[in-house]
Amino acid sequence: MSEMIFLGTGALDWNLAMKNEGFFRRNSSCLIDKKLLIDPGAHIFSFIEDFNVPDLFDELTDIIVTHFHSDHINKESVLRLAENRKLRVGCDKRTMEHIGEHPNITYTLFKPYIEYNVGDMIVTPLLANHDIVADGENFAFNYYIETKDGKSIFYGLDSAWILRPTWEYLKKKKFDAFVFDCTVGDKDDWRLFEHNTIPMIRKMVEEINAKELMKDGGKLIASHMARTLHKSHEDTAEILEKINMITAFDGMKVLL
Repeated sequence: MSEMIFLGTGALDWNLAMKNEGFFRRNSSCLIDKKLLIDPGAHIFSFIEDFNVPDLFDELTDIIVTHFHSDHINKESVLRLAENRKLRVGCDKRTMEHIGEHPNITYTLFKPYIEYNVGDMIVTPLLANHDIVADGENFAFNYYIETKDGKSIFYGLDSAWILRPTWEYLKKKKFDAFVFDCTVGDKDDWRLFEHNTIPMIRKMVEEINAKELMKDGGKLIASHMARTLHKSHEDTAEILEKINMITAFDGMKVLL
């Protein structure tokens, strides 16, 4: 069995100063099987403090970064994690240069559609429809992840419509979890050129179901909700439940 812990489920517009003002989301981040951390943003240690899990990263060995935006990669968070452990970091060139050299950090510069052994998992970076830099060295990634227990996960933050080469890769797989960017709510917004709206997700889920890509018991999950573009968590959850999608929240654990 594999476990996903959502340490954050919000977009950039969630600020820690708002933490005590009601329902709150940290910047999006996910921990898989306690060993693999996706996107070490500025809010991950707030999660440890608020959820009283001081040992959360005790087994951490690997970090992978989706892209070089401030809500997804925080240099101070990475260096703090590297203070007392060896870490392997998979990312693009600009992210590596941003973090810098460290005696406890080993880097792998990811290229799209190539399989990498990341600890006891297999990770394939896929091109995301977000912050595209066509220079062959810097990328925005989504990830296909195979865990040690054989569970298959698509982690699609940040992204809008799935790009054709990425879709050609994904439609050959079967999934235990499929995590969608859901930055924009149930309306149109200019951000749809690099993030998903709920109507866009509905269309992609229709195709996923038509191709029968989800395994029995597989979970469709929405994350990366913008504070200013969504209704309440309960309202968003009610809308997405109609397409059998789970609306993620900070601290949510998913067993696969």
